[in-house]
Amino acid sequence: IGAPYLWAKKIMRVDWVAVSHPDRDHFGGLVFLVKNFSPAEFWTSGVGSPDASYARLLDAVSAVRARSVVCGSALPPRTVGGVEVRCIWPAPGTEENKENNQSMVMRLEYRATAILFTGDIEAKGERELLGTGAELRAAIVNMPHHGSKTSSSAALIAAVRPRVAVISLGYYNRFHFPSAAVIERYREAGAVVLRTDEIGAVDAEVGSGGLSVRSRRGGDLPLAVSLAPTPHR
Repeated sequence: IGAPYLWAKKIMRVDWVAVSHPDRDHFGGLVFLVKNFSPAEFWTSGVGSPDASYARLLDAVSAVRARSVVCGSALPPRTVGGVEVRCIWPAPGTEENKENNQSMVMRLEYRATAILFTGDIEAKGERELLGTGAELRAAIVNMPHHGSKTSSSAALIAAVRPRVAVISLGYYNRFHFPSAAVIERYREAGAVVLRTDEIGAVDAEVGSGGLSVRSRRGGDLPLAVSLAPTPHR
């Protein structure tokens, strides 16, 4: 999906590639992306993997001479083209039995509108993340762990207060994601739930009029009437 989208936008090179954690459903396809778009930096959560496929990705990163960066809460925020980029998890020295809870959590903010990417973080990781006091409020959240019942605690949803929750998942996936209870939890909190298995890839655009959301498969979504910027606390 990534490469055709970039080519359609006439983007032939990217500055950064980020992978939340080394699970194949999160880094699959990135070898092609790295080889063809020559990123300057490659961001990870610092978690290693014995997976030979991940080793090939690291070899591709080395071949294009991209600089490796560990994206965790110790990394100072950056501003790129007016977008504030904050890596807010994992924290330094975090030790987890489950790799999912060491997923990179990244928050992007532009014109007072934020998007939160959560990887596959689960309930324990969510509790620890909430304990850091990091700013989590976001207009859009990429739902943790594909909408699994092990993630998206009521406490996390209350901290994020999303207006749109996007679930990235495969059609009729073998894990039976997403959980109906989790979807209902977001809807009860006032969020519109969008599923990539139903509407395809989702584009979000932030401009002077606020936030608009589009489906790559079906054009403008009903909520694309532009949402006002997220107010600060």
